[in-house]
Amino acid sequence: MAFEVKLVIAGMLATLLTLGGYEHLFNLEPNRCEMTYMFQKPHFIPIQLLTEVAKQFPLYGLYVYGEGDLVKDLEDKKYAGVPVLFVPGNGGSHKQVRSLASVAYRKSFEDGINFHFNFFTVDLNEELAALYGAVLERQTEFVSIAIKHILGLYEGQKGKPESVILVGHSMGGMVARAVYTTKQVTAAMAPLIITQATPHTRPVLILDPYIQKFYDKVNTFWMMERDFDLKEVVLLTVGGGRNDIQVPTSHTNTPLADLATTTANIPSCWLTADHQAVVWCWQLVMATMRALFDCVDTNTQQLTTNRTHIIDVFDYHLSRKITGKRYKTSSYPHSIPLDKEGVWMEASKRQFTHTATSTPRKTYLAIPLRPGHPQYHLATIIANNLDNKNWVVACAASTTTTTTTTTQKGMQMCSVGLNLSGKTQKMLGKMKSVEVDLAALGEAGYTHVVVCIPPSDEKVGVAVDVHSQTGRQRSTHVPSFLRSFTQTLVVDTTPQKALSYNVTLNGFSESWQSLKFILRPRQSCHMQEVPMARLYTPWTQKISYIQNSGSGVSYIAEIDVPALNANSTASVQFVLNPECTYTILVQGSFVGVFRRLVLLYGYQIPAYCAVHLLLSLTRQMRGIGEQGSCPSFFTSMLSLTPLAVVPFVKVANLVLRNMEIEDDMTLLSTHGEDLPVLPIVLFLGGLPFSLLLGALTWGMILLAGKGAQSFMTRVLGHTIGATDMLADLAVTGLSRVPIIVGAALISLAYSTCGTLALCVAVIFYFLKVSKQYEEYVERLAACVIPGPSGRDAAAQRSLSRLHFHLTLLMLVGLVTTLHLPTLVIWSRLVRTNLQVTDDPSREVTIIVLLALCFLWQKKMPQPNRKYYKQVSYIIHFLALVGLLFGAVHTYRISYIVAAALALTAAHQILAPLAPEDSSPDSCDSPTQPYMENLTSEDSGHSQATTPGSDLSRDS
Repeated sequence: MAFEVKLVIAGMLATLLTLGGYEHLFNLEPNRCEMTYMFQKPHFIPIQLLTEVAKQFPLYGLYVYGEGDLVKDLEDKKYAGVPVLFVPGNGGSHKQVRSLASVAYRKSFEDGINFHFNFFTVDLNEELAALYGAVLERQTEFVSIAIKHILGLYEGQKGKPESVILVGHSMGGMVARAVYTTKQVTAAMAPLIITQATPHTRPVLILDPYIQKFYDKVNTFWMMERDFDLKEVVLLTVGGGRNDIQVPTSHTNTPLADLATTTANIPSCWLTADHQAVVWCWQLVMATMRALFDCVDTNTQQLTTNRTHIIDVFDYHLSRKITGKRYKTSSYPHSIPLDKEGVWMEASKRQFTHTATSTPRKTYLAIPLRPGHPQYHLATIIANNLDNKNWVVACAASTTTTTTTTTQKGMQMCSVGLNLSGKTQKMLGKMKSVEVDLAALGEAGYTHVVVCIPPSDEKVGVAVDVHSQTGRQRSTHVPSFLRSFTQTLVVDTTPQKALSYNVTLNGFSESWQSLKFILRPRQSCHMQEVPMARLYTPWTQKISYIQNSGSGVSYIAEIDVPALNANSTASVQFVLNPECTYTILVQGSFVGVFRRLVLLYGYQIPAYCAVHLLLSLTRQMRGIGEQGSCPSFFTSMLSLTPLAVVPFVKVANLVLRNMEIEDDMTLLSTHGEDLPVLPIVLFLGGLPFSLLLGALTWGMILLAGKGAQSFMTRVLGHTIGATDMLADLAVTGLSRVPIIVGAALISLAYSTCGTLALCVAVIFYFLKVSKQYEEYVERLAACVIPGPSGRDAAAQRSLSRLHFHLTLLMLVGLVTTLHLPTLVIWSRLVRTNLQVTDDPSREVTIIVLLALCFLWQKKMPQPNRKYYKQVSYIIHFLALVGLLFGAVHTYRISYIVAAALALTAAHQILAPLAPEDSSPDSCDSPTQPYMENLTSEDSGHSQATTPGSDLSRDS
């Protein structure tokens, strides 16, 4: 019964993970980014580098972007603008600079600004830096040289710039941060770095040790020098949010940054952008360029040296901008004069809405404070299409002052007021809101809060909601995971004419959580605008708008950056239509949780696949030792249970923590991504995927084995110029001398690329296993024909070996798959007659090929060897190590699998022979341990032989 329950749970988890993966990859928010178009034909003008630099980096280049009238000056090497260097990311092109550069060019001329920017860009050969970390150091060195070269282009010119602004996309942001480690670039030379969708905390995938070494080097340097050599550097990070399925927001947020935000938090942007759209999204490009223009000192016409000013400018444009396109207009005067000749209206009710199709005269809406009144504690004011920046003030009606108040038609008016507009929050479209503490203002001596409406020909709307301190908020506990199918009532009915409602979510602080809020109108009402929702996370001090999800009024709330403090909790504010009342319900998003798991932990699937295969090999080795036959891959896989690894991993993690050794579980905990049940979920949820992988491999052997053999024969025949018969003999002959094949592949690994040798090894292994299957079918057919005894034993031996080699083939295939990026890099370099200098797959390849030289022997495995159980324990231990140290650092899986293959080969070669126990075999005993009677596989006759002679004949 427990077996069936395990399979049911594994199937359900696999289904949910599949649904989560589909949601993550395909069910995205609509791409509302507007494309940034070039105003004129773009030109990428190459810049000649020094001869030694060109020889050192033959595949890299430096360009300057030109457009319109600027092209001629740049071609004549006349540089007069503020230098900006764009660094592309993983597989990125230097031409991606055109979005920022074109907007900057047009803006400098259309706005009448007397300075402009020179946008430089580096061509890094579109290298896959996120998948092959060995190129990062080379890219860093080239960018450092490019920065110095750019500054040298301005030598002898008036107003020579002293610094270069760096803009890095994806891995280009990490390269931009790394230039300081070369000691060629100082903080004064590059005082501002803007990164777009850059994974700062750690790589999304750690497929080789070079990328981990690079990250450790850069992040350690920054942590040590942030308060010293790098204290003047301004680091800004922008993430894409929900639609960026490649880099989670938690990776883009780093405590080393002066400002970290996402596109969903940027005023006038309020959207999520995919990994590539972050570069060309017009809303983000405009916000970035406005900030850059505001950071230029008008006196020197270069980037300001005032670090605080740069941070304030970007904080304004990327976080708190309300109205106005320039930072210099962002300050708020302390007091605002009011026109007593204007139209004054006092609010007689706590909730009211003012709407006017046009406003011919200045209009003032006065809200009395009523100190001590329990319902006059807070006020929410929302304005739509109200363009004036200073729009909310507090004033005091006092007869002791000169002329601060007068009476006009029985209405008190103020001539001056305290400006409260600095508390304004920008909302979607042309809406803005402010929360006013009426009680505090009343204690300070003020009598009214006044909304100022300037003359306008457009329709203007102002809504006011005055309420008690707790009248518009509710606290609720986050529904448990098991209650995700049911809806929990948060608010039965929102107050009449309420403009907003705040829901504090106790326990909502983990990045894997996903909540669905549902707003149901209580009565039929006119709803021109769907209510909005804003998520506030106090540990990041950020407010982000939540988009309506699907039909109806529902929102999915998720935490992008987890809280490191367990007591922290998020809250959601709903901006409501005052014409309606709502019922607010919350429900755990079941599929949303698994979408988050795929987003945050999907990269761990290869590690769990390796654990499944290693544990299956463990069961098979134990079966050979105890029963003399190898259990099938599927039987071994289905017998696996998380109890075989999870408890040991948890205990080992505690021990390693006490020893101050950081394993991958500790690393996840450090970043607030530790989930106690994660190993169980991924172990059971990944089990069907491993079974499916085995089924696909088995299916390919059944269906494509013969075709692959014929194809390889034709390829080899074409290569050596031989007939198909000779080519077939060559293929068959090679399969009988695996040591020669292994030696040839090792030579191939050294002369080309380790992964290429692994790919050839996988193909050869696949053909060998296919041939074994054909032999098994022949012997199985022979067993039903009357003849000499021993045919059934031969068939059982053949099937047992087939099971054993199927698992080994999948392990070798897994190692090959993990190193495919190296093959891609090599294939690009080989076209230019260059070689991979740092091959992360070579060491693993050599170990695997040396092991295969012996495992490819025809008689493997040999059941007449001792210590199968002991070897199975060691392989089991390697599986535990793989989960402890390879869940995040994926490249370590290859070394662990290689160690398991080497151990298996060493056992088959060096383990002593077990005592023989001869007994007759017949076709009527299919389950008889075949180690009792080793027969000739070629003749089919029963013949007692020694293991050594049996191996020598088959070899």
